[in-house]
Amino acid sequence: YESKQFSEALARLTFTCQKRALAVITGEVGAGKSTLLRMLESKLDRSHYLFIYIADSNLTPRNFYTLALLALAVEPPTQLPKLKQRFKDTVADFYETKGLTCVIAIDEAQTLEISMLQEFRFILNFKADSFSPMAVVISGQSELRSTLRTLHMMPIWRRVDTSYHLSGMTYDESKAYISHQLKTSGCRHPLFPDDVVNRIQEKAKGIPAMINILCKGCLIDAASRGQELVDVDNLNRVLSDLS
Repeated sequence: YESKQFSEALARLTFTCQKRALAVITGEVGAGKSTLLRMLESKLDRSHYLFIYIADSNLTPRNFYTLALLALAVEPPTQLPKLKQRFKDTVADFYETKGLTCVIAIDEAQTLEISMLQEFRFILNFKADSFSPMAVVISGQSELRSTLRTLHMMPIWRRVDTSYHLSGMTYDESKAYISHQLKTSGCRHPLFPDDVVNRIQEKAKGIPAMINILCKGCLIDAASRGQELVDVDNLNRVLSDLS
C-alpha cells in the first residue's frame, strides 16, 4: 500500500539513487521501513541499478565489505585493506564498464556501532572530488537520527543527501490501508465499520504493523463467532489478549 508518506519517501530515495548519494530513513517499529526498501528495489530499473540489501545487527566494516562483495559475486579477500580496495574497484567497474549503479540498503541500522557508521565516509569517498558510483540507504529506528546528529557524528550527517522519517498514518490513510489489504486478499466488501477503524487507529497510532495485528485478531475473533462484520467487542477481546 503506497501511502502519501511512502510515495514521498520513494520519490526522495529514487532521487538519491540517481544522484548516487547517501539517504537515511527512520521510523518507529512497524512503520514500514523494510517494506519501503523492498518497494524501492521493485521500482528501480534493473538495467541501470543493482540493489543489495544488508540486515545484520552486528555489522562491522569487515562484514559489510564481505557481504557486499559476495552480493556482487566477487570473492572477498581476508585482509581489511584489501577488502576495501576490492570493494571500491568492483563498484567502480560495475558503474564504468557495465553501466550499473550499486544501491546498498542497510536495514536495522540503529544497532550499528560507531565504527561502522564512521566507515560510510570512506565508502562514499571514491575520488578527491567526492564522486561516488554508488548510492547508500541507511534505515533504522528513530534513535538512528539522534545518533547521526550528535557532534562527533556530524561529518557523517553532513554527507546525508536525503533524510525522511516514517510516522504513523492518518485516520483516512489507515482506513484506506485496511480496505486495500482486504481487497488484496480477495475480499470485495468492507468488514470493519468506521467505529472499529477509529478505535484501531487510536490504539495503533497509524503504525501499519500494529494495524495488521489488530485487524487479523479481529477477523479471527469474528470468524470464530460466525459474524459477517467486525464489531467493537471483537476488538476489545483482541486488545485484552494483547495487554
